Amino acid sequence: MAGNEKKPKSELPFIVDKYTGPPPRNTFVDGSGVLANKLSQMISFQNVRDEESVFFKAFIVDFNETYTPNFTPNEVFGRTDPIYQYKNTSRNISLSFKIPAASESEAYENLGRVQKLIQMLYPTYKDMNNALTLSEAPLVRLKVMNILRNQNAMTSPNKDTASGKDNSQYFAEYISSAEPERGLLGVITTCTVNSMLNSNDGVFNKLSTVQAEPANEEAGNPGAPAVTAAEPNTVLPKLIEVSINFAPIHEQTLGYEGQNTKKNALFPYGVKLAPELEKGIKLPPSVTERVKKQRTAEEARRKASSQQQERDKALAKAQRAFQKLYSGKDLNDRDRAKLDAYGAANRKLESAKDDYQSPTAQSYEETQTAVDDIGEFLP
Repeated sequence: MAGNEKKPKSELPFIVDKYTGPPPRNTFVDGSGVLANKLSQMISFQNVRDEESVFFKAFIVDFNETYTPNFTPNEVFGRTDPIYQYKNTSRNISLSFKIPAASESEAYENLGRVQKLIQMLYPTYKDMNNALTLSEAPLVRLKVMNILRNQNAMTSPNKDTASGKDNSQYFAEYISSAEPERGLLGVITTCTVNSMLNSNDGVFNKLSTVQAEPANEEAGNPGAPAVTAAEPNTVLPKLIEVSINFAPIHEQTLGYEGQNTKKNALFPYGVKLAPELEKGIKLPPSVTERVKKQRTAEEARRKASSQQQERDKALAKAQRAFQKLYSGKDLNDRDRAKLDAYGAANRKLESAKDDYQSPTAQSYEETQTAVDDIGEFLP
């Protein structure tokens, strides 16, 4: 099938012997090409002006996002705290990544990729009357896989709260593609390139090969073998580290509108969570709540037990009166009093049982069950 066809080597973004040809020279064993070529784990920069792009393997050393809500404090006489007037929320991104080379060919290409990135930091000029005039600022799009991308490239959330969508579907639908035009628009405010010349990685010596000269007996030329030697005054870094600060320019308005409706529900990572349950999340009860419910249940149990004993005593005293009643004999006042006492004790017992089986007492069992369930996940 077409989807399973293997890409030609020339179409891969990273080729270890692209500039020297096979077999690659001075090559280390490097599995990073698999992550970049097959899984598209790459960082991309795109020049907005000409849409030229450059890719790097995602050897990320540091990635930080800083969101800063800016307020202007207004001091008011007699007020403890100032009144804060909101201005805006700024966002700054710092990114550091390393660019390894597994061969002198890849080291050469890495220098070219960094060179292309640096060129993106300069503006476009227009020649007017023999004078250069600034015409376009150096805007770029930066994409760091699914972690940093343009909001327009994310799938719009659907109102599927009542559709019965399984939670696993939300996870399955979370995808990202490597197209550089899907990167986040912004400006690079600083860019530091460290060629790591003083590190243990060192450099490659660029090797140049003089092709063999065939023998020509008629001309008296015995020929000469091919010669490969290090090119003088030329080194290729095995490892380059690039650090940038990036200030995004958001192409959509962020925040809320109307009845606190989010204008961009997928900002900034494109993650869509399943809707919350109508009953809400069941949180474990506090110690105080658990102890109060336990005491209520225990008090109701003791009361029911006491009333059971009182009822049994009254029943024992009324046994003779019950025998007279069943045999059809007349009851005296003392017998009637014992039967009345038994009836009253029986009613108190039923009331105590109702208290013991009340929702307040029963909720203790539910509370303890919730605590036991949570305890399964605690260390």
